[in-house]
Amino acid sequence: MVKEQKVERVKQLETLFSDASSLILAEYRGLSVSQQMKLRRELKNVGASFNVVKMSLAKRAAENIGFKNIVDYLNGPTGVAVIDSDPVEAAKVLKTFSKEHDSFVIKGGMMEGEDLTLDKFEILATIDSRDVLLAKLAGGFIAPLNKFFGVGKALLSKPAYALQALLEQKKLNDDQTNNEEE
Repeated sequence: MVKEQKVERVKQLETLFSDASSLILAEYRGLSVSQQMKLRRELKNVGASFNVVKMSLAKRAAENIGFKNIVDYLNGPTGVAVIDSDPVEAAKVLKTFSKEHDSFVIKGGMMEGEDLTLDKFEILATIDSRDVLLAKLAGGFIAPLNKFFGVGKALLSKPAYALQALLEQKKLNDDQTNNEEE
């Protein structure tokens, strides 16, 4: 690669890394092209991409933009999952893929400028998705209202049922009285 091309590629990587909400690095040694394509498709569905880049250029780009905590992960055949949207969904895809393929090993990364260790990655991959969390939150707000209206309905309906039962009892009594008189 010519020096100008390397400089341009480093600038592209700097932009790619700095624009991402999260970066997760993984060793992909031993994956077939079709397996890599499957991973890329799955990540694309959740707003992420998997990039294989030249490590020396990736290290230089990471150092240039101050991402020194990921430089240690950039050795050997390492791919970079660049996440632009919900990091939870992408982490779930990566974790599932790593369970299915022993040769795909998560190394670490960064999220929102913070170091993302393997322990933090495991926690991230087990969190419910944003949509599920919002649904649970909405359910938490609605549950007391449903309970309140249920109690209100019961309070209103019990007297109505009691009145109905009294009317039916009165009608039965009237019918019995009429039958006795005949």
